[in-house]
Amino acid sequence: MSARLGPIHQWLYNQIKLVEEREEEIVETFKEEYGSEVEELANELREEYGALKGGYPLAELIGNSQIHPWLEGAIKTAQTREAAMAKRLMNEYDNKELLLKVYKEHGKMAAKNASEEASDNDLETAFELLTNNFVERMPCDRLSSVVKNEEDKIVWRHSIKLHVEFWQAVGVSEKLMHQLYSSWIKGFIKAINSNIKHHRDVTDEYYDDIFAL
Repeated sequence: MSARLGPIHQWLYNQIKLVEEREEEIVETFKEEYGSEVEELANELREEYGALKGGYPLAELIGNSQIHPWLEGAIKTAQTREAAMAKRLMNEYDNKELLLKVYKEHGKMAAKNASEEASDNDLETAFELLTNNFVERMPCDRLSSVVKNEEDKIVWRHSIKLHVEFWQAVGVSEKLMHQLYSSWIKGFIKAINSNIKHHRDVTDEYYDDIFAL
């Protein structure tokens, strides 16, 4: 199986691991604030939606499974469980400010790790680092594309289906999803270059992440 694994498969797996690391940060932060019951809640959700991958080598996890269906399933599991975690924590503690803070701080941490070998921090470099670390779907799904790429502005357009389906599946507000992911993106991009501004525009057909200097 490992002989059939290519760089793109490891690239996707690294993005999945980042989602799971973010989940662990969410659980740890809320546990510090509210106690051990948060960990019990997390364990319940992991039993229901699937366990964390634990950072094990990709080839070991896949075994004899087909690569693409396994990765698609792993993306779905990670994002659905994350959405369910956000829902339960909001229902139990109603602390959106803390949740937003975790997303932003994790974005900063991810950017620091990603930019260690970067030679520049211009808009194009920052955006490339972001897209290398922000999980979407399989590249062949083509649910996102850059519709404007200028020296001082990049517009990254996503199908309205992207991410939303997983959050809808567990009954989480689409508005909350956009707020949390926007917080993560803002934390990431500003950690690379504090002059870059980000905001997300949502329409009925698509949503845009807009980056500008």
